[in-house]
Amino acid sequence: MEAIPSQANLHLMSYFFRRPRVVLLLQVLLVAWFAGPVAAVEADQTLKLNYGWNAVWLEVEPTDASGGSLTCDQVFRADGFRIDRIASQVGSIGTAEFTSNPESLFNQGGWDVWASDPASGETASIAVRANHAYLVHVTTLDGAVQDGAAAGTLSLRGKVAWNRPAWNKGSFNLVGFGVQGVPTFSSMFAASGIVVDGPIGAAANVQRLNSATGAWEAVKGADLLESGRAYWINVPYTLSGNGWAGPVEMDFPGAVSGSLGFGSGPGSLEVVNPANPAETPVLMSAAELTFSSLEASGGPQHQVTLTRLAPTGSDPAASDLQFFALQPVPLELKWQTQSVDFTAGWLAASVNPASSRSITVGVKRNWSSGLNFREHLYRVSVSLSGGSVYRWLPVRAINADLSPTPGSTAPASQFTGLWAGQIILSSVTSLGTAGSPVQATASELPMQIFIHVDSAGQARLVPRSILMQTKTASPDIAPTQVLVVDETRLPYLEGVQQRADGTRVGLRLETVAFDLPRDLSVAHLSTSLRSKVATAQGIANPAEVTDGDVLAYFTLGSRTSRPPDLPETYYLSWPLDGQPGVGRTVGTGASSPLTLDAFHRSNPFRHAFHPQHGAGYPVSRSFSITFDAAPDPTILTGTYQETTRGLARQDIVSKGGISLRRITTVDTLQ
Repeated sequence: MEAIPSQANLHLMSYFFRRPRVVLLLQVLLVAWFAGPVAAVEADQTLKLNYGWNAVWLEVEPTDASGGSLTCDQVFRADGFRIDRIASQVGSIGTAEFTSNPESLFNQGGWDVWASDPASGETASIAVRANHAYLVHVTTLDGAVQDGAAAGTLSLRGKVAWNRPAWNKGSFNLVGFGVQGVPTFSSMFAASGIVVDGPIGAAANVQRLNSATGAWEAVKGADLLESGRAYWINVPYTLSGNGWAGPVEMDFPGAVSGSLGFGSGPGSLEVVNPANPAETPVLMSAAELTFSSLEASGGPQHQVTLTRLAPTGSDPAASDLQFFALQPVPLELKWQTQSVDFTAGWLAASVNPASSRSITVGVKRNWSSGLNFREHLYRVSVSLSGGSVYRWLPVRAINADLSPTPGSTAPASQFTGLWAGQIILSSVTSLGTAGSPVQATASELPMQIFIHVDSAGQARLVPRSILMQTKTASPDIAPTQVLVVDETRLPYLEGVQQRADGTRVGLRLETVAFDLPRDLSVAHLSTSLRSKVATAQGIANPAEVTDGDVLAYFTLGSRTSRPPDLPETYYLSWPLDGQPGVGRTVGTGASSPLTLDAFHRSNPFRHAFHPQHGAGYPVSRSFSITFDAAPDPTILTGTYQETTRGLARQDIVSKGGISLRRITTVDTLQ
C-alpha cells in the first residue's frame, strides 16, 4: 500500500466513528426538523495541485445536471495528470491523535478512501460536499514519480452557502478557508487563542502538508495562508465561539439556513430616494447584518466588504432583485438608500477591536414576470494583513405578486406524503408597545407541525396520525404503509415496528401546537340541540338550520355552560389552501381558520374544575407558509406567519421560519 502523508514521528489520525447504515425512522423525525437548506446559487473554485499528496479544502459542492451530488471519482479528474487516491473523513470535521505509524490513518474507521485501482478494494462512493477537506494524491499519466512538482489546476463549480464552522475543541481539525491575496497566519489567528508560532514538532498547533515529502510540517505566523488548502489546526477549549472564520464574526436573521432570505414581501419598510425626497417611498424588505471584532483591545481594525458576484452587473437579471444599503434619514423617522457599488465591492463596515457594528440592508423585488423566486450571490470579505478571508452570502427573495410559472417548481404530485415541520417563531405583536407593532422576541419558540399532501396536491393539516401497514398472510406479498387519522381503523391494520416480544406497533406522530375545530355540522347535532340553535338564530323550522347557523351559535361567546348534548367530535384533518413548492403558499383559507369554540377541549380560557370557567372565549388561528426554497425533493423551507384572534382585544401576529421534511410518501389518510 502506498504511504499516505506522514511525518517522521508525527501523524494525525482520525477517530471519528462511522454512523450506522440503518437509521430508525424515529431518529429521522427527530433530526430532520433541524436540517438546514442548501443554497442553489453556484460559484467557481480553482485548486492548485502538486504531484504527491495534497490537502485540499472545497468551498463548493459540485452537482450533476439535475442538482444531485457527485462522487469524488467524478469530481477529481483532470487531463494533464492523474488522481489515483482520495481520502475523506467521515462526518464534517474529525478529531485527531498522534501516531508514529504512517500507514495507520486510512485503516481507521473514521476515513473513507477511494483508489483508481479496482483491485485495491477501496470504495468509489465518497460524496463530495462543500466546506470539507480531502487528501488527494496526484501522479503523472505514465505513473512516474514527481512528488512536489506542480501538476496543474482543477477547476470546479458547485453550490455554495453561508458557512459558520463548527470545530471540535481540544483536538486537531482538518479545515481550510476562503482566502484572497496573501494574508499571514498570524493576522488570521491572532485573536483566536490558537498559537501559531509554537514549538516545532508534535506540539505545533498548525500543520500543513508538504507534497514533496508527504510530511506534515509546522506553520509559522509569518507564513502565508492559501485558498483551497486544508490545514491540521489544534483547537483549544478557549476558542471563541464554535469555530473560526476570521477575526470578525458576522450574524443575521436566518444565518443557520445558509442564506440571507427576505421571504415573500413586498416588505414593510418605507424607503425614500435621497436624490428626490419628494418621490413616493418604496416598500422594501429589510434585514440587519451585525459584525463583531474578536480582537482584544489594542488590536487592528478590520474592514468588511460586501461584493456581488452573480449575476454580474452586465446581466439583465442583476436588476431583478435589487439589493440596497440603507441608512436612517437624519432627524427624521425615515430610511433612505445609500449610493454604493456592490459589483466593485462596498466597504460595509470598519470594525474596531472588541466592538460591533450593525448595518441595515434591504431588497426591492423589481421583476414582474417569469419565475417568482430570485437568488443572488454575494461575498463577505474581512481584511487581514496582506489580504482577506471571505465567506459566501446567498441573498434570496420571492415576489408574492407572481404565481409560480410552469417549470418553476415540481408538480404537486411530487410532494405527496406526510411532511414533518419545525416552526421557529422569532417575532410577535407587542401588546405593551403603542401601536402594537410586531417585534423580535427575546427568545425563540419552537412548534411542530404535520402537513399531508395527497396525490392531487391537496394539503391538509394533520395534528395527529399513526403510521401503520396492511396485514399480510404471505411473506411474498409486501405490506403497504397507511397513515391513520381515524383510530377506529387500527384493528384492521398492523404496526410498522416490531418489539422484542414480537408485538408490532405503529408510529404515532402528534403535535401539541395545533388542534382542529369541533365538528359542528348539523348531521352531528341531536334534535334538541338543533332546536336550541333554531330558536337562538330565529329560525322557525329546526330542519332548516345550516352548518353556518350552528357555528354562529357557538362562536357568539354568550354561552356560560356547556350544552349537555354538545357532540365531542373533532375534525381529524383540516384542508389547507394552496400547494407546496418554491414560491407557493399553503395555509388556512380566509373562511376556514382553526376555530376553538367556547367549549373546545383546547380552549385556553376554560378550566377543568372551576365552575365559573366552564366556557371560554372563541379563539381562531389563521396561518400561512410561504416556501422560499426546495433544495431537496424531501425538504421544504420558508416563512411562517400566524394571526390569532380572541386571545386579546387586537389580533396577535407571530412570524418565524419553518423547515419541513417528508417522512413518508403515503398518499391517502384513513
